[in-house]
Amino acid sequence: MKRNLYLFSVLSVIIIALLTSCQKDNYPPPDATVTGSVIDNATGKPIITEPYGFRIKMDETSWSDNPTPRYINGYIDGTFNDKSYFAGTYVATPVDGAFVVPEPQTVQVKAKQTTTVTFNVNPFIRFDNVSIVREGTKVKATFTMTKFVASARPVDYAVIANRNTPYFGISLSDVTNRIRLTEDDFGVPKVIELDLPAGRAYYVRLAAYCENPTGRYNYTEVVRIQM
Repeated sequence: MKRNLYLFSVLSVIIIALLTSCQKDNYPPPDATVTGSVIDNATGKPIITEPYGFRIKMDETSWSDNPTPRYINGYIDGTFNDKSYFAGTYVATPVDGAFVVPEPQTVQVKAKQTTTVTFNVNPFIRFDNVSIVREGTKVKATFTMTKFVASARPVDYAVIANRNTPYFGISLSDVTNRIRLTEDDFGVPKVIELDLPAGRAYYVRLAAYCENPTGRYNYTEVVRIQM
């Protein structure tokens, strides 16, 4: 009899636990939007980058002093957007880009509302006097580079091209002609020519790299060239 009572008690506890776990979650789903842009201090405009060329690190401090970070991926035009945040207090920081990480901002995210955040960053390299045009059977790029961050260590630069999409960076380029970048190259007008097959269009842009943990390049806008 005692054994039967024991088994009944165990089964009752299991059934109650199962019923409790199946109850409807009373918490509302995340309905807040976090959006904004990262401004390039060299141009005063949103940074020009590659797909996922930076991230916004979001640390929610509402419930913890040591939160697990969440990230918002950046777009090629320097903007970012995420519509699935819970209301709360967050510390937001742009990271993983070709720029010096700025001071974080404390952001109050409110339920069912859009919170807009703007960051200003210093890119490692600035491009000036950029021209990318077709000349006969070649693509001709002329430009000047300026090291915008004095401590940045230059590595290389290139004219890159993609035959399928304007949304590309150094890793997705079909044509890459990397050239070693030194301190002597800054402020000196450059001319690079590319031979591209005739009969189709290409998306072309410039890229330059200074050492950084995520290997990100600084870029120019994309130009469509019909060969």
